Amino acid sequence: MSTLGIPGLDSTLEESLLEDMARVEKLLRSHIVGKYPLVIETSRHLVEAGGKRLRPLLTLLGAQFGNAELSRDEKIIQAAVVCELTHLATLYHDDVMDEAPLRRGVESANNRWNNTVAILTGDYLFAKTSALLADLGPDAVRIHAHTFERLVIGQIMETQGSTEGLTLLEHYTQVIADKTGSLIATSARYGAIFAGAQ
Repeated sequence: MSTLGIPGLDSTLEESLLEDMARVEKLLRSHIVGKYPLVIETSRHLVEAGGKRLRPLLTLLGAQFGNAELSRDEKIIQAAVVCELTHLATLYHDDVMDEAPLRRGVESANNRWNNTVAILTGDYLFAKTSALLADLGPDAVRIHAHTFERLVIGQIMETQGSTEGLTLLEHYTQVIADKTGSLIATSARYGAIFAGAQ
């Protein structure tokens, strides 16, 4: 089993992915630096807690389907960070909605500070995402807008409960397709796009 948890992964590819994941982590951490100490503390809270970084890894893997010369381009690293920042922002909001006391093994932001601070921290991360996303161009912004719409719809559907005309399984499948699957799909799609696979 590889360090990344992918069975049968080529060692050369694994080494390249690990190097690029380190680049992602560096950009992720540098991108949440700001002027206000509390905002820095709250926005770093979940970044420092770790996580699988699945979405950035999928962006890097998606890039493997494109031009090898472009597969390590800086735009791919930026897109990977866009996806992780979006994911992190949704976690802050999700914890408020779920009244979660823990996230990633640490006290949740809403529990540590309060709901208002947690919501505003999520909003701050969305703003940082938007600034980075703007550098990727209008097509990436459009893709992300549609993804974000699906994330919100998935959350609303989960909150409202079962949907008329859908079985419980159909409702659940739609919720996870929008709330979780949409950003996972966009992560891989960005890698492919910026590596010239489209």
